[in-house]
Amino acid sequence: MTYDSTRGNASLRHEINNSLTLISSRLQLLAARYVFLKEDSDFTEIQNDLSDIQRLLNYDRTARQPQLTLCSLQPLLNELYTSFLPVLHAQHIALYLHIAPNLPAIRADLSLIRQALINLLKNAAEASPDGGQITLSASSDDCNHIVLSVSDTGNGMTPEQQAHIFEPFVSYKTGGTGLGLAIVQSIVSAHHGHLSVKSLPGSGSSFCILLPIPLSPVEKSAQ
Repeated sequence: MTYDSTRGNASLRHEINNSLTLISSRLQLLAARYVFLKEDSDFTEIQNDLSDIQRLLNYDRTARQPQLTLCSLQPLLNELYTSFLPVLHAQHIALYLHIAPNLPAIRADLSLIRQALINLLKNAAEASPDGGQITLSASSDDCNHIVLSVSDTGNGMTPEQQAHIFEPFVSYKTGGTGLGLAIVQSIVSAHHGHLSVKSLPGSGSSFCILLPIPLSPVEKSAQ
């Protein structure tokens, strides 16, 4: 019997991630119980460090081939909205969810799509000031794609920043790892999709994910 180092590393990474998630949850409970902690810079830095470690642990995982299944994105989008709403409300940031009716099913790895959207929502939150707005939306276009977008009213980016924003270890945030958007890019590419950004300094940013909708048997036969 041989030892599968890849599987062993994945298992270890999974266990470490679980422990970090528990620590992060307990920190959130403490912040809810003792409101003054939200104003403590050391407490905030601990939360940021945990988030950075989780991103580093997850970076290699996104290189695997996604486990594609036919699925609806609506439950995932509703879950993310419910999870982020109280957190953003505490930061005085409004969150809106727009899902087009009759959104088509796609073949996707929901755990990876979830990770990509969480990264985009976290980035939007970090870029948004008090009174800002974030919009998570989903629709379909005329080219057989699901269109997922996360838009904010934050600081925005220059064209020079946008040119490098998806490169690993490139960050324009203080203390940032530069892995969040690289992870999103890796996930989207693994789904044969496309990731883009529109942004202007002072006018916010909008990140758009295009994911292919599987063709019906009739459409396949017509090709």
